[in-house]
Order: sequence, then structure tokens, then C-alpha cells
Amino acid sequence: MTGSTLNLDREAKMVDMLASMLGDDGLQWVTADVTKKPWMKINEPFVMVHGQGRMMRAMIAWYQYTGDPVWKKRIDRMVEGLEKIVIHKDDYAYIPVYGFYSEEYLRSCYTKKGWRDTVEPTNEKFGEEGSLFNHQGHIPGALANWYVLTGNEHALRLSGQLVRFYTKPQFWADWKGGDYPIVDGPEHAHWQGHWHGYINTLRAIFEYSIAANDERLREFVRDGYEWARQKGCARIGYFDGQGCAGGRIIGLAAKLSYHGVGDYWDDVDQYVRNHGSEMQFVPEDKDFLNTLSAHGSPAQDSPETFTDHSIDRFVGGIAGAPDKSTAYLCCGTHGNMGLFYAWDGTLRHEDGTTRVNLLLNRASPWMDIDSYVPYEGKVVLKNKGSREAFVRMPLWVDRKQVRCRIGQKDVPNVWFNNSLRFRNLQPNDVTTVSFPIETKTEQWKIPRVAGKQGPDLQVHTCKFKGNTLTEISPPLVPGSPLYQRSYFLRDQAPMKNVTRFVSPSVLKW
Repeated sequence: MTGSTLNLDREAKMVDMLASMLGDDGLQWVTADVTKKPWMKINEPFVMVHGQGRMMRAMIAWYQYTGDPVWKKRIDRMVEGLEKIVIHKDDYAYIPVYGFYSEEYLRSCYTKKGWRDTVEPTNEKFGEEGSLFNHQGHIPGALANWYVLTGNEHALRLSGQLVRFYTKPQFWADWKGGDYPIVDGPEHAHWQGHWHGYINTLRAIFEYSIAANDERLREFVRDGYEWARQKGCARIGYFDGQGCAGGRIIGLAAKLSYHGVGDYWDDVDQYVRNHGSEMQFVPEDKDFLNTLSAHGSPAQDSPETFTDHSIDRFVGGIAGAPDKSTAYLCCGTHGNMGLFYAWDGTLRHEDGTTRVNLLLNRASPWMDIDSYVPYEGKVVLKNKGSREAFVRMPLWVDRKQVRCRIGQKDVPNVWFNNSLRFRNLQPNDVTTVSFPIETKTEQWKIPRVAGKQGPDLQVHTCKFKGNTLTEISPPLVPGSPLYQRSYFLRDQAPMKNVTRFVSPSVLKW
């Protein structure tokens, strides 16, 4: 995505370390000396089920990026390994949640002794963090993607068996108050529970639906996504106190849009311009972060604690709370993946046609995008190898006031649904699309952050410029530095010289 070579030597060592954990059975086995790493708690090799799905997704990306057949062998072995730890029953399969250890995040780990108890989960609240789906929801999606890439029928079969289990009615719409009158919540993927677990699993079910061409499952996931966006405040991509929530739902919305199940690019635009990027720790946050511990006692170094340049280490990561007082490893990784999903979705090309889905800056082999939004209502497209382009306009744009030109020549607006269509493009053509961008004030009721004082629903006054939130009052959390972005109200975009990287790879994720 960035083309940066910074720390590639360290990354290579991380890749080698993770690959070294793969056993002969294909599974990723963690082995730790608890005298050196006491937080591991298990002093024997173990398989963390959640880690298998994440590891397979990572290896699939590396296989596409490098073309090295060793990754294919590793993934095929992992498919076989997963087959051996699941329990098969009728036409479905499930992964047990009871190993031989009781600690959170470790009680569902598989060891050489196998499973302590293979009882079938009866509701979604089984598993780590009180969520079966958070514990294992990634796995069927990774398996389905592997089938799409390589035709591995075993991966598709196992993915389908797990999906048939995860879509059972007892895992959906399971809250005490029931559902809407005369509505079957489980049939429409209504849910209440672990945000991240359900979003991960909806995406996995969708990935299987694409691999198996199952229209009914695609509708199920669409219903589940639209139900999910009712929580929090979709207008700014705020759904959960943790920053990784935005990254996860950006991925789901982008995937649904890619495959024509819905047009959710406006959702992605709102998510990434606001909570999906605002939760990132940036250098400008350092002074604020230093104030959080200004009056506390110095932490003591230990095997589980480090204090050396701790704030610098978090810059670039994603916050775990909307006051930016907390960071978790899950947020740093999954939150930043949301930035990739949006970057990838900004522009897609096929057979001479480029589709610009988001008005974000992006360089590509086919067309470069210079976006002045939200400072100015202007986007400049520098053509390289496209014969035709569709440029999707955000819903807040007034179509009657859109003006287009190629070079210095005005051209008529040709609309195709929500997109402007430009045909017969030539190499080096520069297309400019301009439109007014207004500032408006809206009021939204946003749920109270868990663990914080206040009403269940707080009315917030929000100032937007396009889809970009520039000011919120009161803040999401007292003392939060988020959304103090009055600089976006300027009417001229700041310019700077940068080196742009053009990635030749288009990953299927």
C-alpha cells in the first residue's frame, strides 16, 4: 500500500518467526518458555484457534504478493490440520471451545492432549470474551478465499460445514427483549453481542457465499450488515469503543460493494474519513498522551512491562478507546487494515475501465487521483491506461452543480447511477470534476461509551464538511481530543510534494 521499505528487515524476521510456528500438521503452534514470557501461561505447545484464521489470511496475502509456492504448501497443510481439530456432525462442523486451561484467551486452545470437552456450543456466548464468533469467526472466510484462489475443494467443503453451523438460529437475535413484532430475527441476521465477533463472522459467511455462489447467504449478510450499522453512529463510523471496530466494518462494507450486494461506498467514505482514521495515534498526539501519565507513579520494567519510548512505539497504531487513553494489539492491527480496505476500494480497474469509488488520494498503474476533499470540492484524475472511467460521487454532492472538464475543455455530465461516466479517454488526459462543498450542522444521539458516566444516549452537535466531521460537542468522552479538526474548514487544500508509490499487485482479500 505505501511502498515504504522502512523496517523491512525486521518484518522479514517476523514473517520467518511466524512461519517457524507451523507444525507438520499445518497448524500454527505457539511454544513459549513461561519463565521468560509469563503472560503466555501455557508451558506446552498450543494452538490458538483464532490465530489459525488470521495466520491463513496472512499467508494468502503473502502467496499472492510473492508468488512463492511454499506458501501454497503451507496453506494446504493448514486446511488439512484444521480438518483434524473440528468436530463433524450431520452436514455441519464446529470447533470446540474447552481446552485444558482456564485463563481467558487460553481456555479454548488446543494442545497435544486434544480437547478437554467437545460439547457443541449452544449459543454465541461460548468462547473467549464471551463470543464463539470472535474466537473462530475468521476461519471459514479464509478457507473460502483459498478455494477461490486455488480451487482447493477441501477448503470449500470445510468452510461450508462451519458456515452451516454458524448460521444456525440459536446464534442470532438472542437478546431478552425479543425482536421486532412478527419478524424472525435469526432469518435476517439480527444480533446482539460481541461487535467484532459478529462482523468477522458475517464477512466470513459472505466470503463463503461468493465461493459457493449462494444468493440466500449473501442476502443474510446484507441484512446483518445493515442491522449492524444501526449501532453507535454510522454517520462517523463509530460503533464500538475500540478503534478496530471501524477497520472491521470498512472491510465488510467494501466487500459487499465489490460484489454488487449493495452500494455502500458512502458508508466506507464516512467510516474512513472519521473514526476509521481519527482513532490513529499520530505524532501530533504525543503532547496529549504525555499528559495522561503526568501525575502518576513511574511504571516499573518487568517481563510484561516496558517503558522505553512507549508513546513513540504506539504512533501509527489505532487507539483502543475514544479518548485515546488506551491501546490494544487488536486495534493496532485490525484498525490499520481498515485503511488498506479503503485504499484498495478507492479505485478498481478491469479491461480498460477504471471505477473510482472513493474521492481519496490514490496512485495506480491505470489512473492517479488527486482529491482536494474536504477542503475543496474538486478531484483531478490523471489518466494512464484507462479507456473509460466511472467516478462515483458522494450522496451529499448536488448533481446539478457538478462541472466536468477534460484538459481545458468543458464536457457534459453523463450519469450512470451515482457515477459520472467518461469514455474514450486517452493516455495523459487530465479530468477535473468540481462541485460545491458545504458545511452543515447535524445532531446525532450516540450511545455512551461502556464504563463511562452519562446518559445511555447523548445528543451530540456535529459539524460536517461533506462527510468529514470537523467538530463535535460534547466530545464522545470527556476530555477526548477526537474531532477537533477545524483546519478542514479552510477553503483551500494545503499542498506538499510527496513520492507516490504505485503497487502493481491487486490482492484478493
